[in-house]
Amino acid sequence: MVETSERVTVRIPQDLLEKLKQIQALKGTPTVSDAIREGLEQYIELNLPPQNIRKVVVELSRQDNSRLEEFVREGNSVSVDDAVRSAVREYIRTRLEQLGPSTRSHRREGEPVAAEGSPPP
Repeated sequence: MVETSERVTVRIPQDLLEKLKQIQALKGTPTVSDAIREGLEQYIELNLPPQNIRKVVVELSRQDNSRLEEFVREGNSVSVDDAVRSAVREYIRTRLEQLGPSTRSHRREGEPVAAEGSPPP
């Protein structure tokens, strides 16, 4: 499959370029252009996720991030994203159990939940 691309020229401040070069070196990205493309892809995913998915960005301390990556390396999860999703589901389940049935939604198990701002299914 032939992939075409467009050249786009962008001016950025020198300090931003230096930070991009640091990221490139840390991640082992071949070129600054590749690092910028990766960043743009992540920006687009964050701002235009699929309709059925809502992304949440969570900043973790270096220690927590290292622990999470170690957890995945040890085979306890397939990815960092999967580990975080599982942790959130478990946290919500536990909190709902603590709150008791009177505060829970009347939604049945497995029934889809409407995304924020959209009508119920």
